[in-house]
Amino acid sequence: MYIVGIDGGGTSTVGILTTETGQCLAQVQSGPSNYHVVGEAKTQAVLKSIIGKLCEAAGISPMNPIRFCLGMAGLGRAEDQKIVGQICDELGISKNQRILTHDAHIALVGGIEKQHGVIVISGTGAIVYGINANGEEARASGWGYLLGDEGSGYDIAIKGLRAVARAADGRSKTTELTNRILDKIERNEPSELIRWTHAASREAIAQLAKVIFDTAQTTDAVATEIVDEAANELVCAAESVIKQLEFTEPFDIVLSGGNLIHQPMFSDKLRHRLARIQPKASVLLPKHKPAYGAVLLAQANL
Repeated sequence: MYIVGIDGGGTSTVGILTTETGQCLAQVQSGPSNYHVVGEAKTQAVLKSIIGKLCEAAGISPMNPIRFCLGMAGLGRAEDQKIVGQICDELGISKNQRILTHDAHIALVGGIEKQHGVIVISGTGAIVYGINANGEEARASGWGYLLGDEGSGYDIAIKGLRAVARAADGRSKTTELTNRILDKIERNEPSELIRWTHAASREAIAQLAKVIFDTAQTTDAVATEIVDEAANELVCAAESVIKQLEFTEPFDIVLSGGNLIHQPMFSDKLRHRLARIQPKASVLLPKHKPAYGAVLLAQANL
């Protein structure tokens, strides 16, 4: 028996093939497989390609017994499960061969190597997800960039851009963000932000979050306030999830997503705030990548 764990998102898809005991035999990466972004046909093509490349790299036949776990954005919803289930059927992955779940679930399991706990994710978007020992699930945030995703890279970047606009008008205090953001996007005047922002993708805007983090390190008051507010929003979402799940024993909280993994200042802010509201919880960075979390979930259900 082999296991294939897949982490499918709107930017890229990662697949891992392991033995039944979890020994990694192959890992490949391909393009996006979120059908909301690329369509069902492309999702099917990416999954087929990844499975084929994994088997080829590991030197095994796709006809071997393989257990699959797919963790993909949106798969917590029944309608999405139905559509991805149909894609799996067409690929020859039967119901008794597969587990379909969402990306936050596999990130949590990979992050803490356990079936229960809480994950706080801040990347382009943001979400907090948790599951307790009884298998009860809860989530907060993750409403998308129009309705929420507070504490995400996009949210932080937009607040930085707004701060530049306000400073340019004299509606709020000046900030080093003005020069740093204009330098980053190679523009000369704040007024040029209007055209740039409307033309930029969400991902391109979210990448400006690094400018806000770097500027906060210089003790710029405006940038520091934006970062503090983002940390508070993520902690608020985490507190909501923790209350919903009514943890009675010590548990783990894993901090995931590029902003928390690559910005120690930001993750430290969350660590200190979470320690105050949940002193019995252990706060850590991920032990494994989400695709390996899919493998661990498949193992647990063999």
